Amino acid sequence: MRKIVKQPTLAEQAYEAIKKMIITGELKPGDELPEEKLAAELGISRTPLREALKRLAVDALIELRKTKPALVARFTHQDVKEIMELRRLLEIYGIEGLSKADQQRVLKELRYAHERQWEAIQAHDFADFMDWDQWFHDQFYVNHPNQRLRELIHTVNTGGSRAFLLLSKKVFDSAVIAHGEHGAIIEALEQGDLEKTKKHLAAHLDNIEDRLLKYISQEEL
Repeated sequence: MRKIVKQPTLAEQAYEAIKKMIITGELKPGDELPEEKLAAELGISRTPLREALKRLAVDALIELRKTKPALVARFTHQDVKEIMELRRLLEIYGIEGLSKADQQRVLKELRYAHERQWEAIQAHDFADFMDWDQWFHDQFYVNHPNQRLRELIHTVNTGGSRAFLLLSKKVFDSAVIAHGEHGAIIEALEQGDLEKTKKHLAAHLDNIEDRLLKYISQEEL
């Protein structure tokens, strides 16, 4: 039986197109996104465009405004510090709940995501890289029994913290470094050492914060 491949909707296509423009720097922090102009460029009506913009706002890639065009998101040092503090607290806590059975399941998924990330780096497809980055981090808590914790971590990780990574001008270098840091996390978990896994995850998140703060400092010059 032939598998039916679902075609992306116009809203999904618009979401991916705009996200790619943000990642590649074609759209810069603070740029306005006039609906009429953007809809014409993408060859769609305003209805699917607005759906795409709402989704981009949930990802914290843009800021919606009531009477003015949406803006590509801008971030401050304080934004970075607050969100990364939450990520450290929540994601590291998520690892503590992994049973032995969970560890093997998570390892399988992490290895798969790690491979897909490397393929995305080689293809210079950083939108795909970031999707796999999100998926990589999700695996530590996706089966956690605390539903509210799962939702909270996911919200933090899919919000501003994810957007920060997408806005780096040195996205290739950042992706290669992050891929290496993910490898260290996998290696620690392969050894069954949760404390070491938490230390590597904490170091990875610290390094993300350092890279983001440097990026923002350069933007302010």
